[in-house]
This record gives sequence, C-alpha cells and structure tokens, in this order.
Amino acid sequence: MLILNALIVVVSAIILVGGLFVSFRIIRILRNYNLGRPWIILSSFIFFFLFGYGYIALRFLGINLISGLSIENLMTVIFLFSAIFVVTLSVLNLNLMRNVFGSGISDAEALNKFAQYVHMPVRKVRALAKRDYAVNCDACNMAVHYSIPNVVRAHPQIERGVVVDKGMGITSYRLYVRHFCGNGFREIPVSHDHKLEYRAKRPSRLV
Repeated sequence: MLILNALIVVVSAIILVGGLFVSFRIIRILRNYNLGRPWIILSSFIFFFLFGYGYIALRFLGINLISGLSIENLMTVIFLFSAIFVVTLSVLNLNLMRNVFGSGISDAEALNKFAQYVHMPVRKVRALAKRDYAVNCDACNMAVHYSIPNVVRAHPQIERGVVVDKGMGITSYRLYVRHFCGNGFREIPVSHDHKLEYRAKRPSRLV
C-alpha cells in the first residue's frame, strides 16, 4: 500500500513538472512586458511542492532524508503555500479576464480616466465625445461600434488602449478598439483628432 501511495505521489510530481514547464513558457512571453514576476513566484511555489512531494514519496518508501522534519509538519506548510498559490493564481486570472473583457467601470468613471490620461478637462471630454462611433474591421468587414468608455474599459492599463500623438502643434488620439472577430479578439487602431472626431483607421491586429 505504501508503495502505491509513493507511486501516486510520483505521478503527481510529474504533473507538477509539466505545469512548471508551462509556467516557464508564460514567463518567456511576459518578461518583455515586465509582467513575469508573479509567474516567477508561482514557479517557486511549484519547486517547493516538488520538494514536498519527493520527500513524502521517499518517506512512503521508508527513506528519511531529514530526520527532524515530520510528514505532518511538511503537510501543514504545503497546505499553507497551496492556499497562497491558489489565491495568487486567481488574482492573475482575474487580471487576465479584465485585460481581455475589460474592467467594470461606469461611463462617467471611464471618461474621467480618459480625461486624466490625455490631460483634457473632463467637461470638454464629455462635450466632445460621442456616445457611438463605428468602424469597419478589415478582417471580417463587420461594422464595429465603440465609444471612448468602451475602449477605456477594455484596457485597464489605459496606455495600452489610448495613445496620444503629438506633432507640428497638433494633438490626435489613437484608440485601440477591441472586438471579437472569427476565432479571436482583434484590435483596430483608430485615429481621432483633437475634437475627438474619427479620422482614420490602421490595419487591425490579433490580441
């Protein structure tokens, strides 16, 4: 029975190793955006779990590498770090969902956030911004309706969805309009002038 228990623990450790490789791939993707630190922390937790699993498997086989460490104490620590691991992973998934589907703020809050970011009085933004703009997606040729609050909600980090372009004394705003196209989300860069009127669009890109 103890041998079977040790085998199950070893299989669990192998599954953890697979998760560790996935975490490394995520870190490689996110490190260019300075977003890899939380996943490095999660990878450290996985290393700790691997140590715990290996120690427990050896104890089941009658091998005690650390005489002062009991299975009970080790399991207590594993339970603690498992809880921290789950909470950290949940927060990361929440941030991911917000980046994909947007944050739940009102139109007024979104306009205030936009005004603060572009350094424009809020009253002016509310007076100039239309409730509805439309642009055709170059990939699916679908008419995509959007508003400034929609763009702000879709990008909790507003600098990823709104870019202020300045040149020759003229200020314009590039908005990245997100919509579901085919099998994934696309962003359409649209240009608005200093009066927040639509002027042009650029080729869309997959998110």
